[in-house]
Amino acid sequence: MLSDVIEQIPNISRCLKSGKTILVRIDINSPIAHGKILDDFRIRAHSQTLRVASEAGARVVVAAHQGRPGQEDFTSLEIHKTYLEKYLEREVKFVDDVVGPEARRMIRELKNGEILLLENLRILSEEVIERVPEAQTETFLVRKLSPLCNYFVFDGFAVAHRSQPSVVGFPLALPSCMGLVFERELRALSTIFEKRGRGVLLLAGGAKISDTIKAMEQLLKNNHVERVATGGLVGFVFSLAKYGIMNSSLKSEVEKSGYLPYIDRAKQLIDKFGDRIQAPIDYAVNKNGRIDVDIYSLDQMPLDVGRSTVMQYRELVSQSEIVIASGPMGYIEDDRFAASSVELLRHAAGKKLILGGGHTILAAEKAGVLDRAFHISTGGRAFIQTIGGEEMPAVKALLTSARKFEYD
Repeated sequence: MLSDVIEQIPNISRCLKSGKTILVRIDINSPIAHGKILDDFRIRAHSQTLRVASEAGARVVVAAHQGRPGQEDFTSLEIHKTYLEKYLEREVKFVDDVVGPEARRMIRELKNGEILLLENLRILSEEVIERVPEAQTETFLVRKLSPLCNYFVFDGFAVAHRSQPSVVGFPLALPSCMGLVFERELRALSTIFEKRGRGVLLLAGGAKISDTIKAMEQLLKNNHVERVATGGLVGFVFSLAKYGIMNSSLKSEVEKSGYLPYIDRAKQLIDKFGDRIQAPIDYAVNKNGRIDVDIYSLDQMPLDVGRSTVMQYRELVSQSEIVIASGPMGYIEDDRFAASSVELLRHAAGKKLILGGGHTILAAEKAGVLDRAFHISTGGRAFIQTIGGEEMPAVKALLTSARKFEYD
């Protein structure tokens, strides 16, 4: 059980000692456009862990990433520094270096309570390579920084599914603890498993088709959820798998987008789990404005689920005790096609609502229900994989660390 695993990993209090240097891996990877951060939810969340560490008198070194090399959102973390200072209400030092002489000098010269943010970890090519933890301890990142630190605190739930140096290498090199965000995530998700599926509904939307299908299968097979109601591109795939209706132009678009293998996989799940999986029966499209059409009249890629589907899903929400929302029902950047997500989230806010993924959080903000959610996850793919029952590399590494080190 996940709750048993949590008790085996030391929490942050074990790693907070005045005068000790702690390396904190957070995930403040944020949506960015034109050099500006569009949503600072993760930064706000992780600032709590950093504040606790600073107030305890620890010398805090912060490691994080933003985007991937070659992508538009791959930027320096200097813009994140301003947001951290805003929420921490204290100075955050910054160095445009990770393992070089300047970074190491600034780490050595930190005073009690001071916070240093390192440059984007992914300027190091080794950080984007996934390998077994033992191999990651031999990277420059781990070999250069671990001798300068007394403890490692892992708080980056959103990157917990990756076997990268900053995630799994440091726990094997330093006594390690879980941060506030990471512990909160695991404890909230453990409530799902404790219910053993009874009264648990998954609203599975968004565009991460492969990951979501995989998670759905695990959740249903292990009886961690009672039912799944699909939407977004995930729902579109399941509608095609269930009803098999496509005109020639829509079929061409589906083939070009590479969705055909997912349709075959969705058919297998429908055959296996039957009506435990619900697919949309109508959709909203853009024809000089929002128009709802039934599945048999759909002749273009949909932008939201339709009104009849919403009413069907509202009934499923009413019958549930826990509602997990992972991915929106439609294209939430456009208010016309955010309507179904907003309505369903408002209806689900009366239940024990768990939100996962950046676009889901954006939908919840539009619905005005963030403050009514039981838990808001900072993770996207990590959230999906965890609720699907997959073992997270970060969790495994922290368990290994707990067995390996003593905490003085």
